[in-house]
Formats: sequence, structure tokens, C-alpha cells
Amino acid sequence: MKTLLITTLILQLGGAAMVSSVTNAFPFQSNAAQAKKEYPNAKTQANELNEAVLAGKYEKAADLTYPRLVELMGGRARFIATMSRAMKEMQSETFSVLSTVAEDPTQTIVQGNNVFAILPAIMKIKVPEGVLVGKSFMIGASKDGGTNWTFIDGGSANRDQLKILFPTVADKFNLPESQRPVLQKTP
Repeated sequence: MKTLLITTLILQLGGAAMVSSVTNAFPFQSNAAQAKKEYPNAKTQANELNEAVLAGKYEKAADLTYPRLVELMGGRARFIATMSRAMKEMQSETFSVLSTVAEDPTQTIVQGNNVFAILPAIMKIKVPEGVLVGKSFMIGASKDGGTNWTFIDGGSANRDQLKILFPTVADKFNLPESQRPVLQKTP
């Protein structure tokens, strides 16, 4: 149970951000193949965020986190301190985050220059019994047509929380179902 709670906390802290304003135009949704082709920076920048968190580069992580989430966590300095403290508490000889890898976007919503994307993510965590592999997703946001992105962890947020962060598009996403982590036992 402790492992599941820690996994959820890591996923919550590993995500990032969104845009500050969106238009009221009807959003355009794309499929996975189209999203992968049109928005390659989403996956690249999501993995930059994941790598920054694992490397302890919390300033960079804050830059790649949805600004509204950083604001709700008490601002940039508090976000960085909270992330640093949480990651230190979670790392030990028997427990450590091995990797978090975002995949290509599977869905996008476009409103003017604002683009929102769902990116599946896989996290691996070393535990005494083996390696926990968890599937989740990130929500990315770009306010410049897909060049620069910020993210949040979507898997740990409920629909009401997403409405606070993404009021104009939260109900338009087809969110992936939550999945429990799977334990891969070590021989």
C-alpha cells in the first residue's frame, strides 16, 4: 500500500503544465497517428520533464510543469522545495524510481494556437519484491501551436481537478482508465 501511495505521489509531482488562456472556439481533436506526426515536441519535452525530476533538476521541472499547477502548489519556490523533499523521502536502497517515460500523444485538442495532448507514460520503480511498472498518462499543453509544452500528471487527477486546471477542455478528453501497477519480480 505504501508503494502504491508513493507511486501516486511521484506521478503527481512528475507532471506539469498548461496554458494560461484558451479561446472559446470548438476544439479540434486528432487521432494518435496525426498527433504523433504534428506534435513531436510533446513527447520530447515530456521526457525532458521526467528526466529533470529523476536527476534532481527541480528548477527545470518547474519550467516544464503547467504554470497553474505550480501556482496552486504555492508558487515556484514552494513547488521546487516540495518536489525536492518528496523525492529525497522516496529514494532509498530498497526503493527508487528507475524511470518514467512518456510515449507519443494519443489524442489532441486544438483551440487556436493552444494545443492540449494526452501522452501515455510508463514508470518503473524498484521495490524489495522487484520492479513496479505503472501505466499512467500526462496532459500536455502548448500555447504556441505545439512548439513548447508544459505538463501535469493526468493519471492521479480526477475530472474535477482537471476542470480547475483546464476549464475549457477537461470534459472534451477521453481520459485513459487508471491501471494498478504491475509487479515484475526479480529472480
